Amino acid sequence: MSTNPPISTDTFNKFVRYTKFSAAAYASNCPTPPNGASVANFFDISSTDTQAYLFRDDTAKEMVLAFRGTSDAQDFVVDFNQTLVPFNSIGISGCDGCLVHGGYVNAWNSASSQILAAINTEMSSHEGYALTVTGHSLGASLASLASASLASASLGMNITTYTFGQPRTGNAAYANMVDQVLPFGKMFRVTHSNDGVPQTIPTSAGYQHHSTEFWENDPADAADTVQCSGQEPPDCNNSVRGTGIGANATGINLAHLKYSGVSIGNPLDGGKSACDGSSK
Repeated sequence: MSTNPPISTDTFNKFVRYTKFSAAAYASNCPTPPNGASVANFFDISSTDTQAYLFRDDTAKEMVLAFRGTSDAQDFVVDFNQTLVPFNSIGISGCDGCLVHGGYVNAWNSASSQILAAINTEMSSHEGYALTVTGHSLGASLASLASASLASASLGMNITTYTFGQPRTGNAAYANMVDQVLPFGKMFRVTHSNDGVPQTIPTSAGYQHHSTEFWENDPADAADTVQCSGQEPPDCNNSVRGTGIGANATGINLAHLKYSGVSIGNPLDGGKSACDGSSK
């Protein structure tokens, strides 16, 4: 068990909030979004099978961009394209040596123009709204790439990111760049217990996590969630091995399918429970 400090109740409540949005992203139709939000836009890019929602919460004055995680066979093709490629995307320039997951960056780039246009449209008519980017599993890596792009584009937006069960997404140069453009308090990389997905793509393949990891344990509450130190903290999720599919007993397991006490990414649910009005 980590000796790092537990998080505040307020921070944990935010994890619950954005886990629900990330869970809703698995639904192909979200009639009643969580947290009292509404659907501002839905993106469905057939060429890469990339889906995302842009939710609007007028009470919180916030836009929430939520990416869907692995949901079908085409998503697994994206997951397995692990060749590191240069990070060429909207807003990215001068990131020397930044290499990222080939499948993930191709998926983000296939949707980036539509998403940026929709965000600009919404922000122009909702002045002062913050932008939060979130996602689970594959969607967490897309959220990481999208946030790095949007934060680097100097759009004047207040961007915060919450990822859940994020695989390693790029190399050390990418991790350092994310830490620079999304410093502490702007990037929350949440892991859960022995979730194997954050470890599935190994550091031996040239990958490295960015900061800041927050490690949830059970029961799901603030007292059992700790703030970790560094990009690859040895005393948080890296200290345990997941049980599930994949090499070295890492991969999708029960811990990957529940975050902040919320069921997420369960193929039997498909995000429906996050969109039925019960996730207020």
